[in-house]
Amino acid sequence: MLGANFVWVSYNNALLPALVERAVTDWRGPIVGLIGFLGSMVGIVTSLLAGLVSDRTAHRWGKRTPGILFGALLGLPVIVSTALCYPPALPVIVGSFIGMQFFTNVSNGAWWPLLVDVVPEGQRGLASGLQGLFTLLGAALGMGLVTWLNEIGQTPLALWLIGLVFAATGVVTSLTIRGHDLPALAPQPVRLRTLLKEMFHVRTRVTVFFWVVFGALLGNMGLTSMQFFARFFFEVYFPAVNPDRALRLMGLLSLVWTMLSAVACGLVSDRVGRRRLILVGLVLSAVTTLAMGFTSDFALFLVLAALRAAATGPLVAVVPALASGLVPPEEAGQYMAYLNLSTGLAGALAALFFGFTLASMDRAGFMTLFVASALLFLAGSLVFRFEVPQEELDRILLTTNHGQ
Repeated sequence: MLGANFVWVSYNNALLPALVERAVTDWRGPIVGLIGFLGSMVGIVTSLLAGLVSDRTAHRWGKRTPGILFGALLGLPVIVSTALCYPPALPVIVGSFIGMQFFTNVSNGAWWPLLVDVVPEGQRGLASGLQGLFTLLGAALGMGLVTWLNEIGQTPLALWLIGLVFAATGVVTSLTIRGHDLPALAPQPVRLRTLLKEMFHVRTRVTVFFWVVFGALLGNMGLTSMQFFARFFFEVYFPAVNPDRALRLMGLLSLVWTMLSAVACGLVSDRVGRRRLILVGLVLSAVTTLAMGFTSDFALFLVLAALRAAATGPLVAVVPALASGLVPPEEAGQYMAYLNLSTGLAGALAALFFGFTLASMDRAGFMTLFVASALLFLAGSLVFRFEVPQEELDRILLTTNHGQ
């Protein structure tokens, strides 16, 4: 998770907008949004297929290790391809972005089920908190180093760095899970046509799990609404501040507070209830997001960004723990790939919708973005309030624990 987020947070927020700015002058918002949407959709399908394939893999290295290594090692040359022909033309940017989405999501699709495969239910809150810690640590390192390299004109070096970090963390993960990542009990044929048919077909349907995914999807759309456009936002709202420095400052501040909140919420959630923390976090995220769109003071904006970051801790750390307890163990890869939709599809839809919202790239457009983001957080809280009842969660967890 450190490697994946080192790549994507820094690339989406800093590198992609900067690369597109070098390649085109007009319609930057819609172009970045379309690239983000197309690439993210490729990533979503890849992650789903990778989860299905890993459920069926009977390799002596285990079910998940082959996919993790394949994506991590082949992702490196795709990521650095943009650096090799720098400054790149727009087709190169698009091709590299889509290739990155494919290979990183091969790894991620095989990685996600490990939370079900190897972590007992009673420790999944803690495990999710630690996952959130490394997610945000990777994001913080990426934002700090990549925005700095971009600011001093070393964008090709930044591309090499994110490619090497992703490859290295994939190898380390594969070595770490040796002996814990067991092969499938019996090898099953892997045919693309069969996998495509089974992508959205499960043998055991857990309805409340899909409501959790939908609620998290809405919340993540609110959270990722500005990920492709933050650089442009600072140029419009706070033109006196260098956009790379502003992006780095807000990114690091937000990530530190999200990191602290995620670890705390992960630890506490096993005791006070995961659903309750998620509900509170989504409502507070809506309030702070709305306030962010109506401030003209950079310092106040940073304070509000930090408060929202703390409020989103449950979304980052507690939702995976809640969802993993609802998953049928024999379909863990497929189900956890659906959970991954709550982030991947959220980023794709946010990129497409808000990219066209920002066609004019002015203050009114960004204000619309913040209002819509606040409404998305609020909608997510309503889903958890009315469609994810605590009684149903308790019933499924009790049944699962008795079955084990």
